[in-house]
Amino acid sequence: MSFSKRQFLQITAAASIALNFPARAQSNVGKIVVGFPPGGTVDVVARRLADKIKGTFAENVIVDSKPGAGGRIALEAVKNAGADGLTSVLTPSSMVVVYPHVYRKLSYDPSRDFAPVMPVCANALAFVAGPAVPESVKTLPQFVEWAKADKKGTYGSPAAGSMLHFMGIVFRNKAGIELTHVPYRGMAPAIQDLLGGSVSTCLGTLGDFLPHLASGKLRPLAVTSPQRSRFMPNVPTFAEQGYAEATGMDWFGLLMHAKTSPDAINKLRAAVRTALADPATVETLDKLGFEPLDLSSAAFAQRIKQETDFWAPIVKASGFSAED
Repeated sequence: MSFSKRQFLQITAAASIALNFPARAQSNVGKIVVGFPPGGTVDVVARRLADKIKGTFAENVIVDSKPGAGGRIALEAVKNAGADGLTSVLTPSSMVVVYPHVYRKLSYDPSRDFAPVMPVCANALAFVAGPAVPESVKTLPQFVEWAKADKKGTYGSPAAGSMLHFMGIVFRNKAGIELTHVPYRGMAPAIQDLLGGSVSTCLGTLGDFLPHLASGKLRPLAVTSPQRSRFMPNVPTFAEQGYAEATGMDWFGLLMHAKTSPDAINKLRAAVRTALADPATVETLDKLGFEPLDLSSAAFAQRIKQETDFWAPIVKASGFSAED
């Protein structure tokens, strides 16, 4: 079979289109990088966002799990990925505002390597007592009295060097009690040991404790939010009980590569803001004990700076540092 020149050119053009189509289609895939395993809180929020912003931010949006090193691997991956306008990282606040003071050799600089897009949600931290603390201890003042007498109190957190680790130090120092930090690899094992009596108390995100409160084995003593949380309206804040220093909210926020264009950042912001107004997203955040949080990119950058400055003297005074 022979082809005319015109037919040959038509066939060649069609083949070229077919060969290049997957690359073009793939190039419009948004990516939310997450530094924690699938099924965790950050992953659940990221997947809800990805589902809601596909078709607006990009034709498709996937969650790229890069767990390990307390969330640092995900941030490093986005730093090294370049400014493609489609890749972002959803990260808790500790990796951005606390880690620069904790790690002597941090592989990224939050203020230099990333462009803040927006926070997505915020949550209070809760200080919760377990069976290792006598049942008669039902309030924070009673816990302080017990801790001063017992001198063997412990508190678990999901990671050494996290905000929760240092929030415990803030409370411990203000209360003048002995309270030893016990770090875990995530909240699940920490809560398991809390329920089993291996640790006296835990500091964790409020939503981590909600499924376990009905049994009565766990007693929430305080929350770190400026006002009482609607998820635990009967639990006083630390500030109400004389410990205003132990006030602060954790947040999950979206960052992109520092050289990402303003247009790409604004496009992601617009898509996420719409997603946060969707009832399905609100329901997901409610179940996790999160409040939607909407700030402009500039206001988010300012908040990051303020919180970074806040934690610097606290981490320094603790004497804690990590090599890697």
